[in-house]
Amino acid sequence: MRNDTSTKARAALGRPVDAGKSEAILKAARAEFFNQGFARSSIESIAARAGVSKVTIYNRFGTKEALFVAAVETECDSMRQNLQFADISSLDLREALIGFGTKMMAFLDRDEMIRFERYLAVESENNPEIGRLFMDAGPRRMHRTLSDLLAKAVDSGKLDIDDTMMAAEQLAGMIKGLSDLERRMGQTKPSDDQNATRERVTSAVDVFLNSYARR
Repeated sequence: MRNDTSTKARAALGRPVDAGKSEAILKAARAEFFNQGFARSSIESIAARAGVSKVTIYNRFGTKEALFVAAVETECDSMRQNLQFADISSLDLREALIGFGTKMMAFLDRDEMIRFERYLAVESENNPEIGRLFMDAGPRRMHRTLSDLLAKAVDSGKLDIDDTMMAAEQLAGMIKGLSDLERRMGQTKPSDDQNATRERVTSAVDVFLNSYARR
């Protein structure tokens, strides 16, 4: 999705793609989309921020929608890399899940993420496809990451879960709780009380393990 036919054709002709330019474009796109929203961002402004031409962006990503997906995927990849547990069988499961939850909330609690989601909610009213692109590139991918973590814990004999996708949804919902909505409605700020966030995550994990931990 991040490389179109023109990009592949140039590479085949011996003109390799400059990875540095692609990184600059994605960095600029992330800044534009997350601070301006999809509708208010333009290829022109992204190109100017990245120091490249519009043609370069279109050649590498094809469309504004494809660039949006690539920017969201890149953002989520950075989170996924911090949430990988290579051998869950050797870890304390409770601490691993608490670590996952606190990192997830730190990712979601950033001012720019909250601002971006507010823009996106409005834009999706008129363009549901943008909402779908975001969900597929971001939240649904992270949902699978948590589901995969739980599946590893099931395989190692730590959890007894039939449907890890459903269990992942339950755990994430408990971790976010009412406070997540309060932040998005401007009632509290992400940095108000980090201890309260960890306490909420810990409580959610304990309730979750009480239901699913193998006896």
